[in-house]
Amino acid sequence: RREEMRCLLEAAAQIEVEVGNPSNPSTLVRIEGDPGIGKSYLVKSVIPTLTQSGWICLSCKFDRLMYDQLSTIASAFETFFRHLVTLTNEMLSNEEAEDVGAILSHVQENLSSSGIVVLSEFMPSLRTLYPAIFASLVDDDSFHSSEEDRDATEDKNIEDSTMDEEIMASAFSRKNRLHYLFKMLVHAISRPDHPLFLWIDDLQWANERSIELLSSLLTDSGHLNNNNVHSFLAVTSYRSNEITPILSRYFEKIDSSALVVVRNILLDAISKSDMNVVVSDALRLPLRQTRALADVLYAKTIGNPLYLQVFMKSMTDEKMLSWSLVQKRWIWSIEAIKATPIDDNVAELLTRKLMRLPKDSQKALKAASCFGVHVEESSLRVLLASDVSQSILPCLERAQEEGILEIEDGLRFTHDMIQEAAYDLMSPEERVGYHYTFGVQLAAQIPLSEEANYFAATDHINRAKALAAIEGLSLDQSMNIEFATLNLTAGKRSMEISDFPSALKYLQYGISFLPETKWDTNYELSLRVYEDACLACYINARPDKMIEFLQEILQNARSFDDKLKGLFVLVQKLTSLGKLKESMNKVFFILDELGESFPESEVTEAVIHDTMMLTKSSLDGVSEEDLIAAPRLNNKRMHWAVKLMA
Repeated sequence: RREEMRCLLEAAAQIEVEVGNPSNPSTLVRIEGDPGIGKSYLVKSVIPTLTQSGWICLSCKFDRLMYDQLSTIASAFETFFRHLVTLTNEMLSNEEAEDVGAILSHVQENLSSSGIVVLSEFMPSLRTLYPAIFASLVDDDSFHSSEEDRDATEDKNIEDSTMDEEIMASAFSRKNRLHYLFKMLVHAISRPDHPLFLWIDDLQWANERSIELLSSLLTDSGHLNNNNVHSFLAVTSYRSNEITPILSRYFEKIDSSALVVVRNILLDAISKSDMNVVVSDALRLPLRQTRALADVLYAKTIGNPLYLQVFMKSMTDEKMLSWSLVQKRWIWSIEAIKATPIDDNVAELLTRKLMRLPKDSQKALKAASCFGVHVEESSLRVLLASDVSQSILPCLERAQEEGILEIEDGLRFTHDMIQEAAYDLMSPEERVGYHYTFGVQLAAQIPLSEEANYFAATDHINRAKALAAIEGLSLDQSMNIEFATLNLTAGKRSMEISDFPSALKYLQYGISFLPETKWDTNYELSLRVYEDACLACYINARPDKMIEFLQEILQNARSFDDKLKGLFVLVQKLTSLGKLKESMNKVFFILDELGESFPESEVTEAVIHDTMMLTKSSLDGVSEEDLIAAPRLNNKRMHWAVKLMA
């Protein structure tokens, strides 16, 4: 892979040369190839060289089982900030302390306090690094009196509706601001003497929201107007046989942009001669002695490095390759190796390898695979508390000895294909059972304040439901109301952090968990789920589903007040479609129901003038300070009327 390594290092060297040139475009290196071909290994091979040259190297990896994919990109920066937290707690040299201080100052200057607060939702270490900012938020809250707290409780519905209105009005701007903050974060961290290297692995599993953010980082940086904006190299690696239509569309956008220089690296199978170099190096034997073996292995593994690694390990397990104490070297049976059946692909070979493990080890790996490639420590606690816990520790240790798992911030499969093979070993019933069990345990045992685990619990439960539906399996329905509530909360939280596609997904799952008698037995919960589902459909441009959910509300609401939120979303949708007359007629109908009727006769300029003068006279002697200090509006119907008239 020398040529490919040279291409990566050249891209980095070009950025070092062009630092400070404001016309210098962004740079993206795309690495594609089949599973197991060595994409990750290639990037890992150049990172030490870049680090020695002063680069700040960050990385993240998408997972096909990941619930919140924007947090994947954010995790690269969170790891960096977590490292800074560690450094601030250590005895540093003056130079090191100045370097850390410069980074923190630059981040605060570029993001501002409000930007840091927003990004702390994705990077919690920022709260530790900037305690003064978050302490001021607590101080602000302390000014509220107990009477104000009571008012806040009484006005909860009004506050919720105000938040919903803000989300509707600013959905697009919220997304743009988040993109802008990530771009400013990249600029704040990267400097001419310390460029930033961001590697995003397994991009084929990224959702549109994450791909859109990456595209924004690369193509929308010009307006930042600074000289260091392009001290930044983005590298993506992905499976060439699993490119999604969404990913293809964004690649086309990036390719056509004059603001991005794209370098493509296609990793093919290694050559037969390189295969011999690998085998010779592994067995510590001269090339001439391993050539015949390498030729056979090349035919068996079609030049795939991971395939070769797993196949050679299976050869030692089956005694076709062994260490000779007499000859003090590796020996092999070339005929036995030739006679070994060929697997169609590396996935089949990995599956066969896992199936040779003891049953207890297989069970432990299958359970661990439900959490994805990386089993975080919080998830590991749940795994250890499950019904496989009695035998799981020795089994996981055995898997570590076999090179299947690594102990790193919990557990990590050494390759995503191994995790996939372990997951695919399960029967449909096992997958449903494990996901359901882990979801319930995560929700019950882990504090809901740990937001990532809260989402993970909801996602496990939803995945169990989806798999059960596909396979025609039944699922325990005794906790369906709790699951609907979990999804409602996850949907609301997703909208608050501008993850609108995920919000709609959670709310649709919430609806699916409600019983057929929901409007009789769980009225308040049903109303809230359907209201938020309408809002999420509006933001995600799903008018068909929005009308479907709205009809549910209109047909089952017990009062006109309970229809208001859904009707308000409908008015906003009609307005956004340019159906102004229909929208106004709907507004007048709702206002009439709220007791705020407009005059039926023609509204002339004189009528408007008289009304304005009446309003003005009622405000005589009222100062701006009086208005600010006035009690908040706590009449729900009047609140909706004001919103609709606005």
